[in-house]
Amino acid sequence: MRNLNFKIIFLILTAIIISGCTENKKSEEQYLADAKLKLEEKKYDEAIADYREFLKNYPKSDKAIFAYNEIAGIQISNLNNPQEGIKTYIELAEKHPDTKEAKQSLFMVAFIYDETLKDKENAMASYQKFLDKYPKDNDENDKMSESARTMLEVLKSGKSIEEIIEENIRKSGGDVDTTGTTETKGTEDADNKIKRLENESKEKDMKKESDNKIDPAQN
Repeated sequence: MRNLNFKIIFLILTAIIISGCTENKKSEEQYLADAKLKLEEKKYDEAIADYREFLKNYPKSDKAIFAYNEIAGIQISNLNNPQEGIKTYIELAEKHPDTKEAKQSLFMVAFIYDETLKDKENAMASYQKFLDKYPKDNDENDKMSESARTMLEVLKSGKSIEEIIEENIRKSGGDVDTTGTTETKGTEDADNKIKRLENESKEKDMKKESDNKIDPAQN
């Protein structure tokens, strides 16, 4: 009888504890609203804490990626801590590997090493890791793989982006003017050649489209 009473009391206490935990757990909307408010009040560490608590309680939420991006943004832009931002982007990519945001996150890791931290070795390693996973862009509106390949080439060669562009124009059969004697002139020449090639391509497309049209007079 005594053992039976003990079991009943234990079950009641367990139910109370579970009920209390359930009541204290905020909804997804509450977590995100609280985090946004903290961010607006410039309480950056508290905002990150709210986003982290949200991710802990709702790891499968469709807002999880948003929360990761918000954390990384706060760490980089508001707390001036790009190293922590890198860690957050890597975590996002690991937790959500089959998303477009994972690709964006790994690109950002390399970009931060390159542009913000000026860490050439880690930038090259990160761009290469990115290209190993995403060797080409499957979406015509997504040029990250192409950009990563160019940036890696620039870092490895020690040349400027303008010099790389001129070399690529030469390889494509373009006529690069080498008379420029200043870095600014070289940049202008490269830009002009790109614009010329683009215009030539557009003219060819327009001519092809015109040739394919049927002359109404022939009907």
